[in-house]
Amino acid sequence: MSFKKNLNNIHDKSYKDLFSTNDAFLSFVNTFIQGEWVDKLEKNKLILVDKSYILSDYEELESDIVYNATIGKDNIIFYVLLELQSSVDHSMPIRLLMYMIELWREILRNNEKKEIKRKSYRLPAIIPIVLYNGTKKWTCARNFKDIINESQLFGDNILDFKYILVDINRYSKEYLYEFKNIAAAIFLLDQDINAMEFLERLKNIVINFSKLTSEEKLLLKGWIKNTTNSNEIYNMSELVDDIFDNNKKEEVEIMVSNASNIFDKLKSDGIKEGKKKGKKEGKKEGKKEGKKEGKSELLITQLKKRFNGLSDYYIDKIKSLPEDVIEQIATDIFDLEKVDDINKYL
Repeated sequence: MSFKKNLNNIHDKSYKDLFSTNDAFLSFVNTFIQGEWVDKLEKNKLILVDKSYILSDYEELESDIVYNATIGKDNIIFYVLLELQSSVDHSMPIRLLMYMIELWREILRNNEKKEIKRKSYRLPAIIPIVLYNGTKKWTCARNFKDIINESQLFGDNILDFKYILVDINRYSKEYLYEFKNIAAAIFLLDQDINAMEFLERLKNIVINFSKLTSEEKLLLKGWIKNTTNSNEIYNMSELVDDIFDNNKKEEVEIMVSNASNIFDKLKSDGIKEGKKKGKKEGKKEGKKEGKKEGKSELLITQLKKRFNGLSDYYIDKIKSLPEDVIEQIATDIFDLEKVDDINKYL
């Protein structure tokens, strides 16, 4: 099993929650979208449209995020449509057109007919954006006219638009590290990387992205917990809490380094033991035992760092402890003032 959950779940829930906040959405647009309109966006003039536009021909699909934005003293209102995508879908231009039409239809329904007939009446612009985090190359048509048969014959007489594509996996980590904002942090962790690289990037984000607000840190923590499986890493939820709640660089580095080692050990031990027993029950037991052993090894390593060494007596005792006791000592580790304080758990 991958340490990340199904990509569809990530898009359907976690990204939608994240970019439904003005700060995160502005961070995303300002970092990854170019255009004169981007520079004119203001947080207090950006309103999330609390409605999904479900298409009759695509009942299982709905537009993900729509923002209403006002620019400048001329009160120019336009809409930003952000569609979240984890796989290549060649119907994307059609889907975007349908979303845009549904949005315009609703706007027209809310305007008086006599107003619509005025020479001065204008529909608001809609900017379609596709955020893609799949591993395969995005090969879909970007211009709508490219999916119309023999479009070159008709020139400007046919409908056309071009959507903005933001392909998460095409950015280098060095480029993303430069921005140090919530959008860049999410992209760094959502790229196609293994668990070791994920933890290394998480460590660098916690240590170096110092301008993240408390709210943004909570959003990032929630995103990580929602998008990763906790059963293959040393209690991922607790690890994330410990990393974010710790302000000491050295201790964060130790936690992430140890967790990386434990992840590798848990994976190999569980598979080896499971294969040895040769049965489904054996595999489960092997993984469980490997997980417990991994936690005890991590705790021993942390205690050695904490007290500049650890006697064989305590090492043997910790290895024999139940998993819940090991977890409790790990939780309280920074409250232990001397080695003898471990005795109250034995």
